[in-house]
Amino acid sequence: MPTSHDGFEADPDELRAGASDVLKCLDPAKGVDFGALNESFDDSDQGEKVLADKFEAFCDTWEVAYLVLGDRASDMSDKLKSQADTYEQNEAHTDEYMKYINQHKNGTGL
Repeated sequence: MPTSHDGFEADPDELRAGASDVLKCLDPAKGVDFGALNESFDDSDQGEKVLADKFEAFCDTWEVAYLVLGDRASDMSDKLKSQADTYEQNEAHTDEYMKYINQHKNGTGL
């Protein structure tokens, strides 16, 4: 795991794994058809109008919540991947600068 010169440690692969894990939070609800749930409820003996309306609102709310969570999880995943890439690039540049400084410090008075 790379350690920066200020002692901060980050593993870009762990950031990428975290990005993947963020998206896994959506797995339990993948493929759930909230509209179909509501339709099957309406066809049941429990299809009392007030209760049916409340269940429809519940399904609509959870469908929207799932979509919002999906968008936010995707954004978070993309940002974690981007941070991992940026961290690797910065580490590579810092290593190059340190090598350059160490190679030239004796001859240039640094």
